Amino acid sequence: MSKYYDNDKIDIESWNNMKKVLGKIFWIIVILLMCLWTYEFYRVRNGEYAQFCIKNNIKEYTDGLTNECIGIGYKVYEYKRNDIKGIEFVSIFAKERQPEKVESTPIENTSEEVVE
Repeated sequence: MSKYYDNDKIDIESWNNMKKVLGKIFWIIVILLMCLWTYEFYRVRNGEYAQFCIKNNIKEYTDGLTNECIGIGYKVYEYKRNDIKGIEFVSIFAKERQPEKVESTPIENTSEEVVE
């Protein structure tokens, strides 16, 4: 019976060691992400473009365009429209701001009738 007990003890110790290593890796990733977000936030705040864009989308509207940069956990919107101007650093879940006027529609949809 002591033979089985020793094997279980080794498994529990290796499991505890693995949990410690995984916990350290998790916190290192969280700290690195926070540093990345802070770096990108201050770049955008100073009027510079985001450096770590995974995907970059440009949406053209009748009154201008919007440049969307998608990063790891964040989005950067640069508005060059008649009603909205500026740069915005937001969460990955945030949506693009739209002006209060309904008349600015995307250029791709201009051939379709818009029912109000």
